[in-house]
Amino acid sequence: MTTTERSPDQVMAQITTELGAGLGTFLTALGLRHGLWAALAGAGPLGVTEVAARTGLAEPYVREWLRSQAAAGYLDYDADMFSLPEAVEIAILHAPGGAIVDACAHLMASMGASFADFEKAFRGGAGFAWHQRDPEYWAGTDALTRSTIHTGLVAAAVEALPGVADALRAGGTVADIGCGYGAPTRMIAEAFPAARVTGYDYHDRSIAEARSRADGEVRFEVASAADFPGTGYALVTFVDSLHDLGDPIGALAHARRSLAPGGAVLLIEPPGGDHVTDNLNPAGRMFYAVSLLVCTPSALSQASTAPLGTLAGVPALREVAEAAGFRTVRRIDVDAPMNLLLELRP
Repeated sequence: MTTTERSPDQVMAQITTELGAGLGTFLTALGLRHGLWAALAGAGPLGVTEVAARTGLAEPYVREWLRSQAAAGYLDYDADMFSLPEAVEIAILHAPGGAIVDACAHLMASMGASFADFEKAFRGGAGFAWHQRDPEYWAGTDALTRSTIHTGLVAAAVEALPGVADALRAGGTVADIGCGYGAPTRMIAEAFPAARVTGYDYHDRSIAEARSRADGEVRFEVASAADFPGTGYALVTFVDSLHDLGDPIGALAHARRSLAPGGAVLLIEPPGGDHVTDNLNPAGRMFYAVSLLVCTPSALSQASTAPLGTLAGVPALREVAEAAGFRTVRRIDVDAPMNLLLELRP
C-alpha cells in the first residue's frame, strides 16, 4: 500500500501509534532509572504486586507501566502476569538500546522545555544554537554519544587509517573538533596513550565540563572549528559534529591545513543513505527529526545558507570534503551500524 492509498482512519492509527511511541520513550527511561526492567529480567511471569515489591514502587504506577510496555510489545502478557522476553532484555539491559533511550529522554525533556523558543526561531528562519540549550540537553547529548560510540570503535577506525595509528603510538598529536563534554576525545587518548590529544569546542561551559572529567592526559580548549590552533596534527576528528557547523567546507579546509604530512581527518557521522529514498524508513524519520530540531538550527545559528543536515550521506560529504581541498574521501569499513565513518586525505 502506498501513502496515497491510505484512508484517514489508517493515518489516524499511525498518529496514535507515534504518540504512544513518543511518550513511551519516557516510560522506558523510567523503567531503567527505577529498576523495573532489572526486576523483570530472568524472572519469568510476574504480577503487579511482585514487581512493585521488587522495585519498592507504588502498585498503581507499576500496573500502568507494565500495561504500557505490554501494549508496546516489549512485555508478554497472560492472565495478569507480565514477562520480559530475552531479546528485549538483551536490547534494553545489555546492548546499547537502553542507554540510547535514556539519553534521548534527557534530550526530549530539554527540547520540550525550550520548544516555544525553538518555534520562534523556526517561524522566522533563525538559528537555535548549542549554547541556547540547557545542561540537561548537553548531558543527554554526551550520554547519547557514549552509548553509540565506544573506545573500541574509535581505535578500529584509527587503525584503518594507514600510518595514523603508528604516528599516534609514536606521540603524534590529535585535534578533536566540536568535542562537547569530551567523551570521544578521551576515547582516543585511551586507545593511544602516547598521543597528545586536545579537544576543541566553541562552547565554554562544555569545555569546563570536559576539563572536570579529564585525567590530565587530555587537554580541552575553547576554540571553534574555523580557528582551532596548531599544525602538524597526525589526526583531526569530527565526531558527529561536522553537520552541525555553519561552514563545514571552511572547517575542513582549516583542518586540512593543520595536518602533518601523512595526517588524516576522520569524520564520524550518522549513517545517512546516499539518496533521500534510502532514508525513508523509521531510522531516517528519527534522524530527519533530529536534523530539524537540533542540527540544522545549530548550523543556521552560524549563518549557514546551506546546512548539511544530519543525514547528509556520502555524496554530500564527499562534495564538501573535495571543496575543502581533500583529494581522497574513503569510507572506512568497520562494524559501526549507527555511524558512517570517512577518511579524508589531502
